[in-house]
Amino acid sequence: MGVTVRKNFSLKAVKLTTRADMEAIGRLARERIIRRTVMGVAPGGGSFAPYSESYRKQKAGELGSASPVNLQVSGEMLRSIQVIAEDKKVTLTFNA
Repeated sequence: MGVTVRKNFSLKAVKLTTRADMEAIGRLARERIIRRTVMGVAPGGGSFAPYSESYRKQKAGELGSASPVNLQVSGEMLRSIQVIAEDKKVTLTFNA
């Protein structure tokens, strides 16, 4: 013969994450985005769309070569990714 004990409770009052947790998650996400982008891998796992022929020629003329699409002409865009952490969420944004 078994005994069943039931207790109803809400997890709303239980703090499952902290701002520090979300900050760490955000930093990890930022690093993964940067590493993937530098390797030329788009979010879906494939390559970024190629440059248009006119932009490729312009870029090659200005830089001496047309590098692969990896957002690394200056690196400024990827360096500007900011992590904004809150207790229950994290946002990655670009520094304006």
